[in-house]
Amino acid sequence: MNCSFLSMNCIPKWEFLLNLQHKTKFFDSMNYIELHLHPQPMSEATCDILASLLAPLGYESFTNAKDGLLAYCPTDKYSATGVQKVLEDFPVPDVTCSFTAQEVATEDWNLEWEEQQNVEPIVIGKLCAVHSPLATDIPACRYDIVIEPRMSFGSGHHETTAQLLEEILRVPLKGKTCLDMGTGTGVLAILCAKCGAKRVRAIEIDDWVAANATDNVMVNGVNEIVTVDCGDASLLQEYGSYDLIVANINRNVLIADMETYGRVLKYDGVLLMSGFFEEDIPLIRAKAERLGFEFGYSKSRNHWAVVAVHKPIMSE
Repeated sequence: MNCSFLSMNCIPKWEFLLNLQHKTKFFDSMNYIELHLHPQPMSEATCDILASLLAPLGYESFTNAKDGLLAYCPTDKYSATGVQKVLEDFPVPDVTCSFTAQEVATEDWNLEWEEQQNVEPIVIGKLCAVHSPLATDIPACRYDIVIEPRMSFGSGHHETTAQLLEEILRVPLKGKTCLDMGTGTGVLAILCAKCGAKRVRAIEIDDWVAANATDNVMVNGVNEIVTVDCGDASLLQEYGSYDLIVANINRNVLIADMETYGRVLKYDGVLLMSGFFEEDIPLIRAKAERLGFEFGYSKSRNHWAVVAVHKPIMSE
């Protein structure tokens, strides 16, 4: 079973934390199921994969436990049979997993969110630090980014986001135009702006996630450079507009939308893609090359991959 259908807009890790103060109208009368998963052997990579497989079943937030993973979904979306099917089809050999489930009230979420906010900052050398508003002892870096994840993906801790942050830092962006597809918290778009991009468009399919990204853009003082739109690749009508496109979504969406990315990418532009596993690199590369991209490189961390491709300049 291939588990690379993970949507970076609605999952991962313990970065998906629910801020009820901004979602009160939606969550006031809603209770949730807390699913406690106990994988053996326990590893961060295993928990990442569990989160990616549970997200399509309606699980909206994930947080770490000492012995596994806590996952949350609205009570009316819970299916023990669905969870059991995920565990039976788990794609990593020699991993077993048991689970328990209990209903939790909305007020318990707020406490969970508050307890999780003071997470360790992400520091990339002396170039970039990404941290929550409550983090302390932040080292001095060239680019300081404050991110409040709420329920959106991309505080920088997940391997896909962290790797793309590193790749963006390698690209000369002064005066360039950028597109961030599946922006989540907006962290990648914000870094592009701080690295000198003159215009950044961030697109997010979920309206409440887009609102979170908009708030983070404001907090980081790049709102005159970064615009956040709610939607998908169908919003991309302009031709040859971007020097850099960053797409941190999932394999299937990337393959479906790559032709659109190629249309709006400038000649000599770069497309950075993540949100899939190492085993999916050949599929991503093959699709890109069929569309006329030149393969640049790929890399991975804990099985999560990044692929860079280039749109060649048309010959005379």
